Amino acid sequence: MQIAQGDILLIRIDDAETAVPIEIAPADAPVILAEGELTGHRHAFYDGAVLFRDEQHAALNRINRALYIGHLLVHEPGAVLEHGTGPGLKGDHDPINVPPGTYLVLRQREYRAGEADLVED
Repeated sequence: MQIAQGDILLIRIDDAETAVPIEIAPADAPVILAEGELTGHRHAFYDGAVLFRDEQHAALNRINRALYIGHLLVHEPGAVLEHGTGPGLKGDHDPINVPPGTYLVLRQREYRAGEADLVED
């Protein structure tokens, strides 16, 4: 299962042993996956999710470090990924209900023709 919201991509993976959370915050603190510097809009969970990094998993699976945000653990019964300047404040993207489970969180990049290099073997 894949879930996309703007430039954020969640990919459902098998439940994994979780590493130390990126930061330990109060229960009411948001889990911010990305934040726009100019607009202040953020892709965030305001309840029901924990973000952690698993550098070993990322390296073993050849995940591009520039795109790797972390791993996300969504608790039962699921959580809402919101986009806006705060909880319940709608941004450019609709909220998405994310089922419980473990997800790989990646940044998506916009494709621009001519930027890719062809490699011959």
